[in-house]
Amino acid sequence: MARTAAQAKPIGREPDDITVLLRAHGLRPTNARVQLLAHLFGTTAHPSAEQITASLREVGVGVGVATVYQNLNRLVDAGLVRRMSGSDGRSRFDADMSAHDHAVCDSCGRIADVDLEPGVRRALDRATAGDRHLDTWLLTRTAVEVHGLCPECRAH
Repeated sequence: MARTAAQAKPIGREPDDITVLLRAHGLRPTNARVQLLAHLFGTTAHPSAEQITASLREVGVGVGVATVYQNLNRLVDAGLVRRMSGSDGRSRFDADMSAHDHAVCDSCGRIADVDLEPGVRRALDRATAGDRHLDTWLLTRTAVEVHGLCPECRAH
């Protein structure tokens, strides 16, 4: 089942909170970076850099796509944003750093958060813990990615 906005992210972070968060992660809180992170905190979509640029421009933030890419890279490196790859090959970004899983559309590349049943998560944890191929690995997180067609692509 897809997650709703209310379930997904701490929406509505204030610019002052984002400024503190950026500084705590060693990043200078430029206007572009604050606006970009506020946008990601306020969406359950997993937008591309181009989509983020367009959204920011729609609300009057004059920023170029190169600036968005540079800032996204810094936010990913700082551990504030997760980069994923859509099936369309484009990078998508998510500021929800909690453990959660995704559905990926094989047609348009859209990525949606999903809530798996707790038993599925426990089974995944058990399977990775007992896997002989992973016994020398230090796993930092596990995630499930399911693929299919989003509602919009199914309608076409």
